[in-house]
Amino acid sequence: MGISLKEINAKIDAFKESKEPSRILIGYKTYSKLLKDDKFSDQLTKSSDDPMIRYYRGIEIKMITEKHFFDIE
Repeated sequence: MGISLKEINAKIDAFKESKEPSRILIGYKTYSKLLKDDKFSDQLTKSSDDPMIRYYRGIEIKMITEKHFFDIE
């Protein structure tokens, strides 16, 4: 189980039509799978204030303990 990068980008774009997302909630296994995708890792940036905070397409990523999870706030 999991979610592909294409599905994530489609969900982000659909969410942006109604309002600006504040963060992405993502399960640790899903995040690990996505890191193997070069297109995902190329879009990943770190915060200059806190190196533990990551951003995807300018949206903060919050990792959660559920294995396979994805949601946008």
